[in-house]
Amino acid sequence: MKISVMEKEKQQQGIMEIPQWWTCPEGHEELQKAAHVLGERELLPRALVSDQERKYPRESLREVAKAGYSAVTIPVEAGGLEDGFTAFAVLSEVFAQYCPSTTMCWVMHMTTAHTIYEAGTEEQRQRLLPRLQAGHVGGLAFSEKATGGHFWNVGSEAKRNESGYSLDAEKSFVTSGGEADFYLVATTSPETNDPDNLMFLLVENDQKGVEAFPFDAMGLRGNASGPMNFKQVQVSLENRIGGEGGMGYFNDNTIDPLFLLGSAACWVGIAQGALNMAINGAKRTVHEDTGSSVADYQVIRHELAKAQIKIDSARSMLYRTAEAMDRCQKEGRELSECLYPLWQLKTHAADMVIDVTNAALQVSGGRGYMTGQVEKFVRDGRAGAIMGPTNEVLREWVGRTLIEVPWLD
Repeated sequence: MKISVMEKEKQQQGIMEIPQWWTCPEGHEELQKAAHVLGERELLPRALVSDQERKYPRESLREVAKAGYSAVTIPVEAGGLEDGFTAFAVLSEVFAQYCPSTTMCWVMHMTTAHTIYEAGTEEQRQRLLPRLQAGHVGGLAFSEKATGGHFWNVGSEAKRNESGYSLDAEKSFVTSGGEADFYLVATTSPETNDPDNLMFLLVENDQKGVEAFPFDAMGLRGNASGPMNFKQVQVSLENRIGGEGGMGYFNDNTIDPLFLLGSAACWVGIAQGALNMAINGAKRTVHEDTGSSVADYQVIRHELAKAQIKIDSARSMLYRTAEAMDRCQKEGRELSECLYPLWQLKTHAADMVIDVTNAALQVSGGRGYMTGQVEKFVRDGRAGAIMGPTNEVLREWVGRTLIEVPWLD
């Protein structure tokens, strides 16, 4: 392996280099570099505007699609990337260092694309995946007010009629709500004979009866995760994705694994982005009265070290889990085998990002408290622990698994 002149100079100065394998899974180094270029060039310049104006990051998502990252987890022959789940985790972590709102919209879009691939017919794949890869945005409409964070429990119904289904549903949090080109709506079928009556219907954003409401939140302000109503929306039979019931399988084997992996990667990225800003600020800020930079104080360096160790612990879990998901896919095994580590991963990452962004704010001092990237990272990262399944729910599932009782009653 060749060593650059700059690396040689650092070695001569006694400066320790962080091993690349510690921060990036082997074989994904070029993908990670390309993601940083895209994030710095396209995502970061729009991030504060998206936050302050509550503006949906459509341009940023369009650039992500142009780069070829709109369906990375589906098989390579269908347009995905090799080791797609690991690639997904790498991209999500990097993108979140620049714009978390764009990242969470993209994570939900990716989950939609993968569900269409797994649960859809070949005709649906041929019809819908090219739209997603061309820059159209897909969204998931699952959570309902009546069941809160238990988004897998759906009370709405879609009744059969002569031309398909009439959908009536009130959804509480829909990422890209009112902005996506179409939605995968989770509902139930009262007519099915399947004991699992969960059903997925594809609804276009401009259909009659589709209504979206504004999103005004503490953080992730650009991702339009507001409520949506679907009032007597007519859905043709060809836009039922999967069976008339029985979709709980895809909830456990597609939607949950993709969402938990992608969102956990987002929390890791937010934490790293906040800490990077704190480090840079500490190195640049010099106190005239002492002649010392903020980074010259030992207590500051210790806080930075503690924060980085927390990030790297979550990152290690992230990539180990992603690589296990890639092995499952290659060997034809179900992704639900990875749910237990995914529960731990999401819980740890969502707790960690709160600790690290708070530390980054403290190190940044008054500058960090002012409106800007650091305080935005604090607000954005706080969403993780309350995003369903909440950390409390996931800890219960982990605990029940440990004492060998069914995790979901």
